[in-house]
Amino acid sequence: MNNRKLRKKFLNTFSNKHIEEIAKHSKLKKRNSGKLKPENMLWLGCFSNHNICIDSLEEMVSHLNFEKNISISPQALDQRFGEETVTFFKNIFISLLKNQILGKTKTFNSHSFRNIFLMDSTEIKLPNKCKDKYKGAQLQSTMKINLLLELLNFSIKNISLNEGVKNEQNFSKHIYKHLSVDSLVLKDLGYFNFEDFKEIEDRNSFFISRLRAGTKLFSLNPSPSYSKNGKIIEKTKYLVTKAGELGNNLNFNETKEYDFLIGDLKMPVRIVLTKLPEELLDKRTQGIEERERRTKKIASFARESISISGYITNLWGFSSSEIIELYKMRWQIELLFKIFKSDFKIDKIKNLKTERVEAHIYATLIRILLLLEITKSINGGYTEETSIRRVVKSAFVVLSDFLVRLKDEEEFNSICFRLKNIKKKEKKKVPGK
Repeated sequence: MNNRKLRKKFLNTFSNKHIEEIAKHSKLKKRNSGKLKPENMLWLGCFSNHNICIDSLEEMVSHLNFEKNISISPQALDQRFGEETVTFFKNIFISLLKNQILGKTKTFNSHSFRNIFLMDSTEIKLPNKCKDKYKGAQLQSTMKINLLLELLNFSIKNISLNEGVKNEQNFSKHIYKHLSVDSLVLKDLGYFNFEDFKEIEDRNSFFISRLRAGTKLFSLNPSPSYSKNGKIIEKTKYLVTKAGELGNNLNFNETKEYDFLIGDLKMPVRIVLTKLPEELLDKRTQGIEERERRTKKIASFARESISISGYITNLWGFSSSEIIELYKMRWQIELLFKIFKSDFKIDKIKNLKTERVEAHIYATLIRILLLLEITKSINGGYTEETSIRRVVKSAFVVLSDFLVRLKDEEEFNSICFRLKNIKKKEKKKVPGK
């Protein structure tokens, strides 16, 4: 996408008219006409270099007065961080999400898959003021961010903010509408679900997931028992193997694959297992023993599977080593969460009310998505050798007064030129590759 088309795209997304329409839809009313308008709230949250969850109301009020000639009290600004503002930021984010660059940028090796989807979640600890809406384990208020990323054009397909106790498996259903023939889904243990695996296969797509410890694996019994009428007694039809048992016959560092059936429908799958090196096994054992000393709630199957690293897939035609390498592409979503926390400080939250915390989360997501859209559009996307995190960090300066820079074509072209040079420099091999 050339600079002119990219600029036009953002001018439409961030035009005053569009912002006003979203504000109206969000029921964000103007208060004291001429003072804090919706576009000023967007500027404060996303383009003023302020973190609305870390900086004080007094600091933000002073900045509004100095930069925008807006006089407002800290109390009045605090009132503006209500449910309507949260909805406004959320809808701006959704609008940007819907208008992502979706053309194939050849960002990563497709391995002949039409799409490659990555799913994962991260948790953010919240102040106790938020515990009524965001419950977490052990009385700690927690927000869980679930993310669905399509790797080949590096686009975010879905993101949801949920309470920490909500099961991640419910989020898996969001992927179904995006699946096309020959898509690949890479899933973490939090999304391990037999019904989900079957749904992906029924849509002529593929999955690779970590293998959950204690999973029952079925194989046809060569010597079942029969009833008097000659029918097989159902409970003897299959032999049952637990995942942890498979590692008993493997040597350290040895990888082996098996064919099994899973779930009530006895869906055929491949199991790829590697017995861990001895030093890593010792480290895992120490971790389990430490958790037992603290909680005494370690499941027996967790100990049985401690020596193995396993994957489950419906993908044939790839070797065991290729399956493991394909799964390593999940590093990219881990990297994105690292950008969320380490670079954008999305989890640095003071003891504030829930609405201000949520406004901060959505404002940060807007900034991240905007930078991803700009940087990936230059030079046809990222490459596997590009350090995406470094590129995004280097592009932080773009966010400062972005809306003003956007209106000046020469200034916008200058930004794109500088980012192009940054991308050329950031060619360090990404960890996990």
